[in-house]
Amino acid sequence: MSETAGLTFIGFGVLGFFVIAIIFIFYEVTIFRRLEEILGIKMKRLDCNHMACYTYEGRAWLYLIIVSIFMIFWFYPVVISFNNFPAYVGLFFTGIYPLLIMIMRSNIFTDDSIPSARNPVYVGPNLVSGGPGYNSIHYLCFSASIGLASTLWGFSMLNSPDSATAGIALVFFGLVFQTLVLFPDVINLVSPWDLRTSKGLFFMTGFNITIIVFLLGLSAILRTIY
Repeated sequence: MSETAGLTFIGFGVLGFFVIAIIFIFYEVTIFRRLEEILGIKMKRLDCNHMACYTYEGRAWLYLIIVSIFMIFWFYPVVISFNNFPAYVGLFFTGIYPLLIMIMRSNIFTDDSIPSARNPVYVGPNLVSGGPGYNSIHYLCFSASIGLASTLWGFSMLNSPDSATAGIALVFFGLVFQTLVLFPDVINLVSPWDLRTSKGLFFMTGFNITIIVFLLGLSAILRTIY
C-alpha cells in the first residue's frame, strides 16, 4: 500500500510539473503582466523568460504559483492514498508558508537589498561591491529545508495518537526556526558578516545547516522518549 501511495505521489507530481510547464510556456507573460497591474510591483527586470529576468519580489510570486499547483496535485496522494491530512498541512507550512512571509516582507526580499552604488553596503569602513542581497530563492531553500527536516514530519506524526506529543514539539520548533531564517534583516544585527554579501550568505548557509542538524537530533530524541 505504501509503495503504491509513493508511486501515486510521484505520478501526480510529474503531472503537476507538466501542467506548470504548459502554463508558463503559453501564459507566463499574461499572468505576470496582470499581477504587475494588480499588485503594483515590478515582477521582471527584463522582458525575457528565465529566472534571472525576475526581480526578487517577482520570484516569490513565481514560486508561490508553482508550489501551489504542486499542492493541488499532491492533495489526492497525501490525503487519500497516504491517508495523512496532517502531512498535507505540513507540506503547506514547508513550501507555501515561507513564500507568504517573504511576500508580506517584500520590503526586505527586494532587489534593493543587493549591494550596489545605489544601495551601498559597508563592512566596517569598506564599501562592498556586489553580493546576493536577500535573494528569495536562497531564503525559500533555507526555510523549506528546515520544514522538511522538522515541520513536515511533525505534522505527519500528528496522524497517530502515539506520536502526537513528539509531533507537536517538532512542529513548534520547526515553525520557530522556519520563521527565524525569514528575518535575515534581524539576524543581520548580530551576524559577524552582512548577510547581503557573499560571505554573509555562506554564514547563513552554515547557520541553517546547524539548525537542521539540531532538529534532526531533536527528532531522534523525541522518537526515543515518545
